[in-house]
Amino acid sequence: MRTEALNGLKKGDRVRHKKSSGNNHWYQSLNNGTVEDVSLSGKTVYVKWVDGRGQYHHWAMYRCDALEKIDEGGKNNE
Repeated sequence: MRTEALNGLKKGDRVRHKKSSGNNHWYQSLNNGTVEDVSLSGKTVYVKWVDGRGQYHHWAMYRCDALEKIDEGGKNNE
């Protein structure tokens, strides 16, 4: 089992969807996620999303290029 995705995301990293700053309500809710696992290919990761109150919101697999890593303060970590 892989421990790191091809773009460097690892289990436990905080991420947000790249479209989360847009106008679409669904993507706006994808701004606080945690990488739970990495696929065997390393091209996708499994992300658990929580809402603003820290409650479980959604869990799904996403392509790594659709996500960006954020630091603990919620800013881009680039």
